[in-house]
Amino acid sequence: MRGRAGAVVVAAVAVTVAGVAVNHGPNSAPAGQRLTAERAEANDPAVTEAGATPCPAPMPGAAPVPTLSGVMALCLGSAASVDVGAAVAGAPTLLNLWASWCAPCREEMPVLNAYTDTPGAVRVIGVNVRDRPSSAAALIRDLHIGYPSFTHADTVVGALGAPQLLPLSYLVDTDGSVRRLPMLVFGDVAAVTDSVAAARGERQVS
Repeated sequence: MRGRAGAVVVAAVAVTVAGVAVNHGPNSAPAGQRLTAERAEANDPAVTEAGATPCPAPMPGAAPVPTLSGVMALCLGSAASVDVGAAVAGAPTLLNLWASWCAPCREEMPVLNAYTDTPGAVRVIGVNVRDRPSSAAALIRDLHIGYPSFTHADTVVGALGAPQLLPLSYLVDTDGSVRRLPMLVFGDVAAVTDSVAAARGERQVS
C-alpha cells in the first residue's frame, strides 16, 4: 500500500500562483475575461442547480476561524456567497483543495467520500480552485461525491498559504486552529483516519 501511495504522491499536480502551469487548465484567458466568464457561469442554472450538497451554514455561537474569517467563496451548486471562516467554524473539518483537471484529485475524492461514512469521521468540505464551476459540478456528479465544495475559492488558497500543489488537505479544528495534513494524496480511508487523528493529537487507530 505504501508503494502505491508513494506513486500517487509523486503524481500530485504542481500549479503556479498565477494558475497557469497546467496547459489544459481553465486559466489561459486574460484575467478580466476569465472573471467575467466565471461570474456568468456561476449564475448559469446548469451550474447552480447541479444538485451538489449544500455548504454548511454557520453554527450559532461559533467564532469564525481566524485564518479564514472574511474569506468569501461560492458554494458549488449555488450562486450564494459564503464566508468560509464562519461556515467551517464549530466542528472539526477536513478541507480538501481540488480541481476537476487534477488527476490525483479524481483518485482521492472517492476515498474522502467513503471516509465520510466511517464512524467518528470529521466533516469533509472540498475547496475547488483554478477551475470552472461547470467542470467541477460535472465531476461531482460523475464521482457521486456526497460532501459539499466551495468554488471560486482561490482566496482560500491565499489565506491558507497553500503551496503550489493539488490536491492538498487541511484540518480545521474546533479551537479554530488550521493544520496542513502531511499526506498529499489519500490512497485509502485508513490513511485519512490516521492523518486526521494525528493532526488532532489522537491515538492512531491503524
